[in-house]
Amino acid sequence: EQGPAYGKIEYKTSEKSAEQDWPTYRHDTQRSGFIRMTVPSALKYTWRLNLKGNLSSLVAADGKLFVASIDEHTVYAINADSGKLIWQFTAGGRVDSPPTIYDGCVLFGSSDGYVYCLRVSDGELVWRFRAAPGDLRHVAYGQIESVWPVHGSVLVQDGTVYCIAGRSMFLDGGMRLLRLDPKTGRKISETILDDRIPETDENLQTLI
Repeated sequence: EQGPAYGKIEYKTSEKSAEQDWPTYRHDTQRSGFIRMTVPSALKYTWRLNLKGNLSSLVAADGKLFVASIDEHTVYAINADSGKLIWQFTAGGRVDSPPTIYDGCVLFGSSDGYVYCLRVSDGELVWRFRAAPGDLRHVAYGQIESVWPVHGSVLVQDGTVYCIAGRSMFLDGGMRLLRLDPKTGRKISETILDDRIPETDENLQTLI
């Protein structure tokens, strides 16, 4: 589904981020949790911003901090220098992990079964893609969500978005590993991870 910002992003066409950016969960595609920088021995408050709800970890890029208020379904962008709230976007379900910042885009999954792409400058929707194979809902954690939620931070590697929709290989037809084009949201490929052995189509539980 195309949003108001579809086709209106100035792409940088590079996966290299600024030296001190932390553009995805645990910094990079290897989830290394590592960056080279100097931290002063004496720390002090520069600013403080009070946001509602249970918050995810932070990511940082383009002079902004990004964080999800998980149960509020909301992603926030904050000015890293002043702490001023720049924009916020509310999805259709819980957002349980921080977004991934890539090439002018803010990418994240939601328990409503969709993957979202926002414009980093103002939070306008670029596209959203229904990763869930159908629009079936149930109640989880006291909220209505898709039977195939998109959990965790999406991964961008070699110009491709990777995400998984589903709760278990043994429930609801399994999980869907999807590869998407970050610019358009177009599906490149899909792999079903279910309870069948790919080579023989036998049930995995026969191996137990």
